[in-house]
Amino acid sequence: MKESYSWSLFLQGDKHAFSEIFLTYHDDLYRYGIKLSRDPEIVNDCIQELFLKLWKNRTNLKPVLDIKPYLFKSLRNHIIDNLELKRQTLPIDQDIEELFIIEFTAEDFMISVQTEKETQQKVIKLLNQLTPRQRHAIYLRYFEELEFETIARIMDMQVQSVRNLISRGLLLMRDLTLILLFSIICD
Repeated sequence: MKESYSWSLFLQGDKHAFSEIFLTYHDDLYRYGIKLSRDPEIVNDCIQELFLKLWKNRTNLKPVLDIKPYLFKSLRNHIIDNLELKRQTLPIDQDIEELFIIEFTAEDFMISVQTEKETQQKVIKLLNQLTPRQRHAIYLRYFEELEFETIARIMDMQVQSVRNLISRGLLLMRDLTLILLFSIICD
């Protein structure tokens, strides 16, 4: 409820509410942006452009109940636009979604128990074998703890497609784990 109230105040031109929204979501946006582009300069520029555009267009914006997914989707679109500009100047033969290389690192798992380090490395290796879209969806679901509906809005997909994507990714991880275990047993 506080989120929608802050958003309403921002829409009315309240600079304090706008600042509060920026400070509340900046770190999450930065982490998410780095997962998409891995270029801190692009991410920082896109976040600044996003908030500048929000401020300039606040009179045309609609009320938002859940700010985080709205900002995530907006940042994703800004990063896509930025990459499209680069695509025009550099020959890139990839689909724009393929440019989003979400890679999982041990930092994403910040688990303090030393005995879990080996498990972390195996999970990271499995996650990095998924398709970029699967990694993106799994990141949003399990690291940002977003609902399927929210992920669908961010990724411009149907809810069932997101469920299927995550399910297939988890199944692939399970299959890869079984293959790994089988190869260890057979050695």
